[in-house]
Amino acid sequence: MDEREPRSPDEQEELDARPAWQRMKEGWYDKVPLNVRQLDVIIALGLIGLAVVAVLIFLDASGVF
Repeated sequence: MDEREPRSPDEQEELDARPAWQRMKEGWYDKVPLNVRQLDVIIALGLIGLAVVAVLIFLDASGVF
């Protein structure tokens, strides 16, 4: 058997073809005890909430309310 030394982080990064942002995002997913679908739904709801708030601010500034 050919025993290999553990790979350094630099070598692992070179072998990993995923972009850095994707590895970072997956690292965040690993820290949260939810599956990816649940986390994506939570993120989508947050973005929708931000959009609603932005529209309400715009309507208030334009004098609709």
